[in-house]
Amino acid sequence: MWTYEERRGIPDISPTYILIALNVIVYIALSVEGGSFFSISMGMLEKYGQYNLRVLRDGWWWQLLTSMFVHVNLPHLVLNMFWLYVLGRRSEFLFGRKLFVPIYLLSGLSGNIMGLALPLHTISAGASGAIFGIFGANIMVERAYTGSRLSSTLIYAFIILLINSLFGVNVLAHLGGLLFGIIFGYKYGERVMRRYGIYRHEWFL
Repeated sequence: MWTYEERRGIPDISPTYILIALNVIVYIALSVEGGSFFSISMGMLEKYGQYNLRVLRDGWWWQLLTSMFVHVNLPHLVLNMFWLYVLGRRSEFLFGRKLFVPIYLLSGLSGNIMGLALPLHTISAGASGAIFGIFGANIMVERAYTGSRLSSTLIYAFIILLINSLFGVNVLAHLGGLLFGIIFGYKYGERVMRRYGIYRHEWFL
């Protein structure tokens, strides 16, 4: 979970593990308060998830942030934490730990803001928007290193989005996070290509 840097003499903790720990802690706390470990009560979801009515009518804008750490049930948490681990560790390698957390949070916020376009009584929760954001950033930066075509990368990203657009899923939150991640990955990827002299015309095709 952490490594030790002898030169500095301080533990070097991965932000991916910190985010996973925060999600798990929030889930445990809400499950205890709600009375069920396998699913979070509707009252907890309305209070700490993103309840569009509360956000837009009552000004509970903080829900745009807290809902990123709230999960509906145990399978929802486990699945998201699996992908957070896989994509988070890859993100740390591709564009660094200092950028990873801001991109994660801004992707989640972008997705949740887009989710406000859904009906007022929509209640959303989960880290999926943020995870789609780091997924989008990952594939764009990886394609920059390989010099692959932009069009093929975008097609792949939106195919993955469609596959995950099942009933009961906040597609707009996924889309908002993905778009933010793609934009960041594109900008960062251009810097990578200029730095390593691999800038190619194919990037625009």
